Amino acid sequence: MSETLSNMPQHDPIIDSMGRLVKLIFGPDRATRARTGVILLCALMYAICCSAAFYSAEVGMMRDFAPKLLLATTIPCYTIFYVLVRTGRTRTMRDPNLMIPQQSFSLLAIAFAYTAIGPHDRGLVMVLIALVMVFGMYTHHPRQAAFAGVLAMVLLAMCMGVLSHIDPVYYPPTLELLRFELMIGTLPPLILAAYQISAWRNRLAQQRSELRDTLEKVQALASRDALTGLYNRRHMQDRLVDSAKRHERYGERFTVVLVDLDHFKRINDVHGHRVGDEALMAFASAATLALRESDTVGRWGGEEFLFILPNTSPTKALVALDRLRAALQHCSISSRVPGLRVAFSAGVAQHDLAAPVHRTLERADHALYQAKTAGRNRSLVSPSDPR
Repeated sequence: MSETLSNMPQHDPIIDSMGRLVKLIFGPDRATRARTGVILLCALMYAICCSAAFYSAEVGMMRDFAPKLLLATTIPCYTIFYVLVRTGRTRTMRDPNLMIPQQSFSLLAIAFAYTAIGPHDRGLVMVLIALVMVFGMYTHHPRQAAFAGVLAMVLLAMCMGVLSHIDPVYYPPTLELLRFELMIGTLPPLILAAYQISAWRNRLAQQRSELRDTLEKVQALASRDALTGLYNRRHMQDRLVDSAKRHERYGERFTVVLVDLDHFKRINDVHGHRVGDEALMAFASAATLALRESDTVGRWGGEEFLFILPNTSPTKALVALDRLRAALQHCSISSRVPGLRVAFSAGVAQHDLAAPVHRTLERADHALYQAKTAGRNRSLVSPSDPR
């Protein structure tokens, strides 16, 4: 007993505490943690920029009030961003990372910093605009990326023009005109690049979505019967193997039912194949409604169907078949033949652990044959495998 306990995995309280702390800060699920991580990364970048701003003010590169104002606006804004993302309020939004509000705030902060930096060092702000634009290439839609670039140009142009007119000493018109020309020469190509990269990224995302949808359709076509919409024979064979494995590993017993529609050839000969197809579809619909969600219904071939009923004894399987038979008595098959009804015969066999799956199918098929021989429209249970 002591040896067994010693072999059990021991939880490290430090690791557990760190895990709880990570969940507390970043969120309970992967998506929330990723979004919260982006918010905290941007907040860290702002903290570095604010620290640089305070140092710039100490050495005389920036006006003294500017770093304090930047810090006073950054802390509440990013606190709001963090709370909204961490609590999942943005999960259903088109912009769950709040990148558009973040970028708008960044551009406003950059424009303000431009007005506060000294006349000869003001060009450093251009680097921050390029950083914001590059970051938006991979987070925004094409129009949003272009809008952010145009907004940056408009804000800086307004700052250059208005401030050089109000205070030409601190904002020399000649230097502002030079910076404006540099901005006109550098930002438009960057805006175009941001637009194109965003468009390519969206196009790739759309292609991945279309490929995923196509793959799901192909998988559905490969596993579904085209007429009835039920699973096809190949898929049912795989489900039989899976059910046998579950029986072996977890003791989850299951019962197999082979169903054959009575006098189906006569329906085709008398009323035509279209009415025959309607009879197959009507039976498939009735069987799906009569059985449980955990049961698997498939078209085995022609007018034969296969049911896999997990955790079901043969007696309970007979009850389900009687319920299906009663439902079919009130089921309208075709508007062409209003009085037409469908009956069926069934063979029931519970899978034995020691027997292979094909042996269980043989027993169900033999019970079905006996039901047909005994007069049809009935269900018979196969005895346990004698092997």
